[in-house]
Amino acid sequence: MKNYPKFYFLLLIAISSCRNNSVSDLQNNGIENDTLEKITIKGQDAKYLLTPDKTDSLCINDIERGKTDLKNFSGVYVKTICFGCSVKPYETELNVVLKKKKFKLGVQELGCVTALGQTQGCYKGYVDLKMQEKYGAAYKEEIEKEAEKLFITNLITQNKIISVYDLDEAEKPKIISSKVNIESNYYTTMETVIPVVNNKFFAIDMSFIVEKDGTISNIKLSNWANENPENEEHKQVFIDQAISILKGDYNHWKPGKYKGNVARTENTLRIRFE
Repeated sequence: MKNYPKFYFLLLIAISSCRNNSVSDLQNNGIENDTLEKITIKGQDAKYLLTPDKTDSLCINDIERGKTDLKNFSGVYVKTICFGCSVKPYETELNVVLKKKKFKLGVQELGCVTALGQTQGCYKGYVDLKMQEKYGAAYKEEIEKEAEKLFITNLITQNKIISVYDLDEAEKPKIISSKVNIESNYYTTMETVIPVVNNKFFAIDMSFIVEKDGTISNIKLSNWANENPENEEHKQVFIDQAISILKGDYNHWKPGKYKGNVARTENTLRIRFE
């Protein structure tokens, strides 16, 4: 744990490279970058899906997989998994809706690198094409709308918890107490009598639930970022102190909302000590 700055720098380069390569590779293969949710093949030419190049084995295999799934189920809803792809907060409810319709949840994985002459996204492209022919162009939106409606019902009646990262900025929980300062809804600083060694590279992440009444519960450590053995000696003291201060000074929030509905929200703060 002695090379955190160098490690994170290299990790950032790798992630950026993956993002850049994935976007360019997918665009070169005819898959546009609209958070990679809308996939079009060969410059929006759906005909390619019906007559792909004979050497494009990746696409051909994906299409055959799509044909098999469409034959075995009443329908197929395909979600995309990739770097940068969004995850819907109502994934659980989506599964419920699909099960009721006897639809399969298909998965289209998109990688950062594609072999020359090979096309990614043909499974999703082919399934979407055939599903639109059978159920109409808005079939996917209708499924998602039904799942989201069920999700909102569960937020209200079942007290389901939603992540703060699934909320629009204006609907995220906001601290009300004037005693504390939270930068970018994430960073905060706490005072401690314990000597902190090299606090530039020492922080802890504490997660908690902002309840509908604005109080917090279920406080726990979610990440311990430290590279100095001296701080390790006081690890539990730092954690206990953070929990105590959170319960005292950080216990008054404007609760989070999802599309206007007050919801229990899982939140995280990164805490530095001084």
